[in-house]
Amino acid sequence: MLTEQDKKILAQLQANGRMSMVELAKATHMSESTCLRRTKSLEESGVIKGYGAIVDAEEAGFGVTAFVQVSINQQNEAAFDRFKMAVRAHPLILECYSLSGAYDHLMKVVARTNKELSHFILKTLRAFPEVREAQTLFVLQQVKHSRALPVNLP
Repeated sequence: MLTEQDKKILAQLQANGRMSMVELAKATHMSESTCLRRTKSLEESGVIKGYGAIVDAEEAGFGVTAFVQVSINQQNEAAFDRFKMAVRAHPLILECYSLSGAYDHLMKVVARTNKELSHFILKTLRAFPEVREAQTLFVLQQVKHSRALPVNLP
């Protein structure tokens, strides 16, 4: 369970993960020692998974984004595990979720060009273990993207 102090710290760090402990203490109206202790606790408990730069995909040369819905042959758990290992190993797949419903998985995929994405879908993905069917949805425009969790909700 997150304390009010934890929520203040998380809100600030999600907005600016590079802020110093002095800045964090000031922004949260806490002492530096309290901020440091609470932040370390959040890191050790796994609430804070890490820190990193948020890179704009298009500016970095990845102008194509798609969501790919995938059905797999789920004959046994080993087949499912082989598929997951292949997904985790591929650098163009940014996210992958197991789903309920018509498809088994949803992946967020980036590519530099349509040709690269086409190659990924027609050649690479089809070679993944147990893939039965895939449907690709091209992103036309990003309307909202946030990695910040709404930690301050009542």
